Amino acid sequence: MTTDAKNALLGKITNLLHDLRSEGAENGEAMFLLGSAAAELTKPGQHGTWRQFKAALSPAEIVDYLQQIDREGNRLLDEDKVTLAYALQVVGMSLAVTRDDTPELQEGVSFLDDIIEQTLVNYQAYIRARKHA
Repeated sequence: MTTDAKNALLGKITNLLHDLRSEGAENGEAMFLLGSAAAELTKPGQHGTWRQFKAALSPAEIVDYLQQIDREGNRLLDEDKVTLAYALQVVGMSLAVTRDDTPELQEGVSFLDDIIEQTLVNYQAYIRARKHA
């Protein structure tokens, strides 16, 4: 990845983190959908955490997921499902930096991963509670 591309990606991650901190945490639907998207990808029982899931992916799998997220995100935006598209954007940003070793990108994506991990835990707890209700 070129330096310009890395800088652009870092800018997008920074903006996304700002949004998540200022508005995302207040948007329960967005956080629920983010947890749901992470749960769908990690397939409970196959990968314990978001980070374990990412670590197990090959570069080709990452590209496949990013292409799928791009297609699905565009479809969701066309259907005016902005909140779900937003959740997919967070997942995509995290995946996009999985194999990059740039310290600034890794620091930014680490914060994204923390948020994804927490929403995944919350979503799984919600699903368990519903099963026992």
